[in-house]
Amino acid sequence: MTSTDPNDPIADALLGESTYERLRVERYALIKRRIPQKLVYQSGLLLALALVVPIAATYPTSVQAVFPGGDPLWASPLVLWLGVYAGGIELGTAACLVAVAIVRQSREPQLSESQAHVLLNVEDVASMFGLTTGGFAILLTVGFFLLGHAGGETFQAVIDSAPRNPYGQTGVSVPVIAVGAAAAISSGVVYLISRYLAPKSQ
Repeated sequence: MTSTDPNDPIADALLGESTYERLRVERYALIKRRIPQKLVYQSGLLLALALVVPIAATYPTSVQAVFPGGDPLWASPLVLWLGVYAGGIELGTAACLVAVAIVRQSREPQLSESQAHVLLNVEDVASMFGLTTGGFAILLTVGFFLLGHAGGETFQAVIDSAPRNPYGQTGVSVPVIAVGAAAAISSGVVYLISRYLAPKSQ
């Protein structure tokens, strides 16, 4: 791709050889960043999900006693499954964004407008699910875990007011420490991929 004006990325996209970049700046999108930057955001969200481990590890004794076995790190509370769902969304949508970037790079500058529109549609849907739906679910998960540091009475009040104990053990055992470790590793992998793609996406 030939850069026309490195100081004006919009003009560069409109006047450059990349059909994909030209259509990207012309169309409306809620999240306008390039794919590598979106992957960095997703890496950050996965890292936020990994925070459930240090949060749970530092619970006061009164809160730890609420979890089965008295050990929050090895418990599988119901609310953790929201985080598992969110992590799955982040990884799935990140894979879609990486696939879009790879297809785009392999086909440009011969990429047709119809092909570029298809790739942009996939990118937009993946971005929305990953950065909004998945992001909200991760923040909600971390928020539920942070309630354990609001004090034993507040924590118990939340449990008593809920129709089902959000910190109760689930039938399928997926411990907090396993989800946190998987989220941390995934965060690092997604970030490294974003750095690899960054110079190729200009």
